[in-house]
Amino acid sequence: MKKSFITVAVILIVVVLFVGFTINLGKKPQGGETSPQETTTEGTPAEEEYHYSFGRDWLKKSNLWVFDQPPPEYLEEIGATGSAFSVYYIGFNEYDRNYVETLHRHGFKVTANLPTVQSGTTENLELRREAAKRDVYGNPIQFLGLEEPEMCGNHPLWRDFLRNRIAEQAKGDVDGILIDEPGEPANCFCDYCMQAFNNYLAEHYSPEELQQLFGITDLSTFNYRDYLLAHGGTNYWDDPNPQLQVAYLQARYWGRREFLRELIQHAKQAAGWDIPVTANTYGLEPNQQILIPFLDFVIFEMPITAEVNGTYRPYLRPLPGKNLTTYLLAGALDLEKPFSAFPDVFELQNLSEDEWWLWRHWLAEARSCGASFMTPHQAYVYGGGSYTISAEKISPYTKFFAGHPQYYENLERVATVALLHDLHSTLTNRETWRANLSWESFEKLGVLLQEAHVPFEVLYRGDGVFVQKSLTLEKMRNYSVIIVPRYYDLDPDLQELLSQYSSLGGKVVSCDDLSADELLIPTLKGLGVDLGLETDATGDLGVVVYRRGDTLLLHLLNYAYDRGTRDFRDLTNIRLTVTIPEGVRLEGKTLKLVSPDASEITLEYTFENGRVTFTVPSLHCYSVASFE
Repeated sequence: MKKSFITVAVILIVVVLFVGFTINLGKKPQGGETSPQETTTEGTPAEEEYHYSFGRDWLKKSNLWVFDQPPPEYLEEIGATGSAFSVYYIGFNEYDRNYVETLHRHGFKVTANLPTVQSGTTENLELRREAAKRDVYGNPIQFLGLEEPEMCGNHPLWRDFLRNRIAEQAKGDVDGILIDEPGEPANCFCDYCMQAFNNYLAEHYSPEELQQLFGITDLSTFNYRDYLLAHGGTNYWDDPNPQLQVAYLQARYWGRREFLRELIQHAKQAAGWDIPVTANTYGLEPNQQILIPFLDFVIFEMPITAEVNGTYRPYLRPLPGKNLTTYLLAGALDLEKPFSAFPDVFELQNLSEDEWWLWRHWLAEARSCGASFMTPHQAYVYGGGSYTISAEKISPYTKFFAGHPQYYENLERVATVALLHDLHSTLTNRETWRANLSWESFEKLGVLLQEAHVPFEVLYRGDGVFVQKSLTLEKMRNYSVIIVPRYYDLDPDLQELLSQYSSLGGKVVSCDDLSADELLIPTLKGLGVDLGLETDATGDLGVVVYRRGDTLLLHLLNYAYDRGTRDFRDLTNIRLTVTIPEGVRLEGKTLKLVSPDASEITLEYTFENGRVTFTVPSLHCYSVASFE
C-alpha cells in the first residue's frame, strides 16, 4: 500500500502549524530507564495524567482493524481493536504521535506503517536515485507504475534507512508495526543484488556443484545479469537453465526473509519490549508465506475480483469474490495466529462507498472462517483519493459478531475432503512456470469446491527450507479424500506419505490425471465417499460447517450480489442435508436461524440415515443455522 502524496503534504503542513505550541507529550524514556509497562504519559494541561500499559494480550483472532486514521468515535461504533497502516509513514512526527496518544486514551491500539520499497517515504532525493532498483540495462524500476523509483532491498544505504526508520517507529509508542510490501519480486539486477546472489551460491553450493548444476567455473567472475544478457534474456524467467533460475529465486527469498527477520528484531530491541510485528503478506501467496512463521499477526491485502492490476484471473469471480480458500489456507498455516484481510487498494477505485453490503459480506466471510476483515476510513485509493465505509452501515455486523462469540470461538470445522497445499510445489518447483500454475490450480480448485458446497480443509506442507511445517499420516487420515492440484512437484517423502494414505483406504485425486478441472466434482461424487453436505442451492451459496461440542452450526453466505442495486438478491427455500459427525447429538435441540439482517426464527428439521435435513426460507447476506 502507499499513502497519497496529498496525505503526506497535509501531515507536514499540520506539523508546521502546530510546532509553535506543541506540548511535551511525555515520550517513553529510552535506554531502559523505565519499562514500557511502567510508562506514564503526560496529557495536555487540561487532561489528567494517565497510564498506558504496552503488552501483547490483545492479539486475538477477532481483532478488527480500520485502515488509516479514524477518529475514536468511528472505532467505538464498530467495536474495532484499533487502526492499522496508520502512523509514521514518513517517519516520526508530532501529529501522528498526538493521534497515537488520542487512541490510547480511548483504549485502542495503533500500528505504524513501514513501507519497504516505496521511495516516497523519504525526501532524500540522492538516496532515491542511488538505492533504486535496476533492470538488466541499469535503468531505475518504477513502483507500481507511479513516477517514483522502487527501492532495492539489498542496497546497504536503503537497508540502513529501513533500520533507522523501524527503530524510530518502535520508539513512537505504537502497539505494533506493519511492514508493507515485504515480499521479494526478484526484479532488481543492480550490483548489490548480483553480489548477494553470488554470496548465496558460495554458501549453499560447492565448486563441484556450481560447475555440474550451473556451468559456473569461477564464481568470482560470474554475474547473473551479464549471464542473462548473454543468453538474450532480460529477467530471471528468461534463464535457459531451470536449476539456476530456481537457485536465483531461492536466493532472493532467502535474503529478503533474513533481512526482514533482522528488521523485526531491531524493532523489538528499539522498543524495549516484545512489540508485535505484522506484514502485508499479499494474498497469502507462496513467496509471502515464508514470512508468516516469524510474524506475530497478519494483515494482508488480497484480490477480491477477477481482474487485479490489469491481470485477469479466470478462476476468480466477479464481486464479491469467493475467498474461503484463502482463509482456510491461513488456518492451515497457523491455526492460532490472527489473520485479517483487506481488498487490494487497486480495487477500491472501482468500489462505491454506497456498496456497504459488500463490506458486510466480506466481514462475515472472514469471521465465518476464523479470520477478520479490515475496514477503511479515508483509506488511500491507488491513484489518489480516499475511501470510507460508514460505521453506521457495518456496525450491525460487527456488533453481531461481538454479541455471539459462541458462533466463532471454540469450534471445529467439519470436512471429509482436504485440498493439499505443498509450498515447495508453489514456491519454486523444478521449473518456475510450473510453480505459478500450481498456485493458480490450488486457488481455482478451492473455488470449485466452494461452489459445489463440498466442505473441505487445506492440508499444508512446508518446503523444509523456509517453512518447517510437516505433514503427517495421522493428520491426513482425518480426511477421506485428498486432492492434489495440478503441476505439483512432489518430493519422494510426500509421494510416500500419499501412497501410505492410499493403502490405508484414503482416496487421492490427482488433478493432473483429470482432462479438465471441471471433472473434479463428478470425480469426487463418484468415489462413494460421503462428502458431508447436500443442497439444492446454486454456487451463490457459501457454507461453512462446524461442530461445537456435541452440536452443529452452519455459516451461510450469499454471493448473489447485484451491483446495479448495490444489494444482495435473496436466496430462498434452501434445502440442506448434513451428515451428523460421530459424537454429535441433535435430538431435542432447537434449530435457530440467526442473522444481523433479520429477526431470529426457529426451523423444523428431520433425521434420516445419520443425516439431518432442514430448509432455510430466505438468506439475504449472512446467517447462522445453529442447533442449540
